[in-house]
Amino acid sequence: MPVMSRDTNYGKRFDKIDGQLDKIVATMLKRFDKIDKALEKKADKVDTERLLGLADSLAKRQETCDQERLVMGHQLTRHDRWAHEMAGKIGHQLTD
Repeated sequence: MPVMSRDTNYGKRFDKIDGQLDKIVATMLKRFDKIDKALEKKADKVDTERLLGLADSLAKRQETCDQERLVMGHQLTRHDRWAHEMAGKIGHQLTD
């Protein structure tokens, strides 16, 4: 193995390694920046709790609407029955 001059060959090799490390570090920093930006957009606990609260509110409203429709359906059935009863008493035939 030939003896190399410390100033020429080793310096060039270290410069080459330094350049490669610089590229690796630059690439990693770019990726970390992308990750940081993605994490900034990520919903946090407050956002999640707010969405769950809205979903609960909507579910409650839907349940209330369903119950009101059920009651109105029963009222409509009762009114229809009364209308047919009254029509029968006055001698009039209602069609369905």
